[in-house]
Amino acid sequence: MILEYRSGQITAQLAQTQKQLVRDVEFSLDEGKSLALIGETGSGKTMIALSVMQLLPRNVRRYGGSIRFCGKELPKGRAMRAMLGTEIVYIPQNGSEFLNPSRKVKYHLFDSLKKLGVPRAAREWEAERYLSSAGFEAPEEIMEKYPFQLSGGMAQRVTIALAACSHAKLLIADEPTNGLDPEATDQFLTLLAELFPDAGRLIITHDIAVAKLCDQSLVLCGGTMMEFGPSKTVLESPRNPYTRALISSLVANGLKETPALRGGESACPFYRRCPEATELCRDAPSVQKRGDVKWWCSAT
Repeated sequence: MILEYRSGQITAQLAQTQKQLVRDVEFSLDEGKSLALIGETGSGKTMIALSVMQLLPRNVRRYGGSIRFCGKELPKGRAMRAMLGTEIVYIPQNGSEFLNPSRKVKYHLFDSLKKLGVPRAAREWEAERYLSSAGFEAPEEIMEKYPFQLSGGMAQRVTIALAACSHAKLLIADEPTNGLDPEATDQFLTLLAELFPDAGRLIITHDIAVAKLCDQSLVLCGGTMMEFGPSKTVLESPRNPYTRALISSLVANGLKETPALRGGESACPFYRRCPEATELCRDAPSVQKRGDVKWWCSAT
């Protein structure tokens, strides 16, 4: 098992109050498998990723829960920082913004190779090799370019090459296909699987098409688990009303909105917008299971 995650409570300290961002989210990720975290903006996807890397904002804290990496509780401080970029690797959603615009691509790669322990004399050859593995046919030309000279797709492939300069056991990609067309998106995810065949891959996305390409999907709403299981089952035969609403909101399905339908409070974050809600939904959603799929809902 690469990752065993139990969020506990993740809350943000605001000016005069606290806001709960994530509550009791649990999942595990096996070697060589991919898991998509999907949901609307503000559903808690990025906060979960930041909590794994222990990079939560200053005003955000995690209470309780546990995060185990390769069977051991993740360390803190310097030991954790040493793991970032080596065993736990992050790929951002915008390669162009992630890369330092004042440095050529080769120097970004040289820094990562130095951290990996590659001798200075071998770094140029290794850098070209990693760029080639990321899909560049003329890596020696890319080495001499600045980030602003790259297209969005090229910059994203450079971030993959940087990630490959590691001993990655866990890959965290936050909206990595944002702005890419469907063909480039498919190529990107295929490349991740080829370059990191043994790593667990945590893909944070709002794109259902991307989630369908992952082994499993975890649907989030308001920092709460709504549905979890194999992507094909969860996204093609959803059980939870929120998952169905999320899929029906796609442009291809008519861009149906889910407006507020009722007032009142509930432990279910979708309660006010859910067309299937009943009085039972005012309490905590009950956990239901069929086969490999679990969903949290009192109405279904």
